[in-house]
Amino acid sequence: MNGLTVDSRVAGASPLLFTFNQPPQQAFTLAYPTTPVGHPIWQIPTPALVINPRKAVANYQAIQRAFPDATVGYTMKSNPNAMILDPIARLEDSWFEVASRPEIEVLARIGVGGDRVFYSNPVKQMSHIRAAIAGGVRLFAFDSASEVDKLAAFGLPLEVYVRMTVPHTGALWPLTHKFGVEAHTAVELLEMARARGLKPVGLAFHVGSQCVRPETWADALRTVAPAWAEARSRGIDLDLIDLGGGLPVAYTGPVPKPADVAAAVYRVLGETVPGAHRILLEPGRSVSASTSDMVLEVTGLAERPDGQTWLYLDGGVFSGLYEIPDGIRPAVRPILAEPRPLSMTTYRLAGPTCDSVDTLFEMRSPVELKVGDRLILKNTGAYVYGVGSTFNGFSVPEVYEASEWTLDMDEFPGIC
Repeated sequence: MNGLTVDSRVAGASPLLFTFNQPPQQAFTLAYPTTPVGHPIWQIPTPALVINPRKAVANYQAIQRAFPDATVGYTMKSNPNAMILDPIARLEDSWFEVASRPEIEVLARIGVGGDRVFYSNPVKQMSHIRAAIAGGVRLFAFDSASEVDKLAAFGLPLEVYVRMTVPHTGALWPLTHKFGVEAHTAVELLEMARARGLKPVGLAFHVGSQCVRPETWADALRTVAPAWAEARSRGIDLDLIDLGGGLPVAYTGPVPKPADVAAAVYRVLGETVPGAHRILLEPGRSVSASTSDMVLEVTGLAERPDGQTWLYLDGGVFSGLYEIPDGIRPAVRPILAEPRPLSMTTYRLAGPTCDSVDTLFEMRSPVELKVGDRLILKNTGAYVYGVGSTFNGFSVPEVYEASEWTLDMDEFPGIC
């Protein structure tokens, strides 16, 4: 069949592939698709982070469906913008995971009380614990004797659970060094908490961020099982297991779905932590990442002595894209206003600051790019909004709701 064939699969840095099946004598130059200058994607000021709140709700509810008997606490640090917090807060049975007093105060302002919050930061400032208790929070993680002292100082039977260290196979970022203890220490801490008037109720773990191996959650449960059994044998009535976060996002290729992780968990849950009637989850990235796309403008191009062509943008690492150097690679969609022939070109992307750290990744574009073109970086809703800075005088991305600009960002899938 004659015509243009498009393969839009994204894998690593692979670009959109175009082939034309006309006979040679009828061949002509193919042009990259344009976006009219009147389209709102050209009107929105850059750098911009465009949020679709409905996706946050859909992602959160998908996790609830996968774990129907779990308490799903959205991890605020992944994106605390009101466009994400507000709609989740309005959902029935929604919870939040926090790590600081300011996060608790933000939730209080939108009507979320401490009875819908668990505080899973294992090491907390005294003033933050005091504010959490004043706000009604009664569920706290810990993993050290000094934390027992801090929590017990308030003279309340706070419910506490110990963070353990577990395997992290398949995770992009292991989280086993800063926090977590092994089985014998976990049991000692639970006993210490009980002796100090606290109410030890369970164990917690985190398999690492962007974990693409569902069986790692099962491995983690097997790892905490000895501590669970020993604690219960000593009369400590554990009934809570915190499975942490780590659910992955499809940045440039398929990843396991929440239901895949749930299947691995439920296969071993009963045998590893019998009596765990309360299951906590702390999804962050898997709720927020796909809610947002970043819109950037090309501000410069330069050929360097090593042969690389550098493409400079008005946003970069200091705009919140700090995860890119560590392995998070968003798919990209070039936006052009005028026709241009297809021409596979490799660029090294960089941000606007005068700092060598401010480099992003190599991209193979199906078209040659120019100053004034735009790029859409897909699925940039996680850990971008909260960490941007005005380093070197450049502004952080403004945040806009897609519907206010009549933007459907799904119209622009990532292709390179």
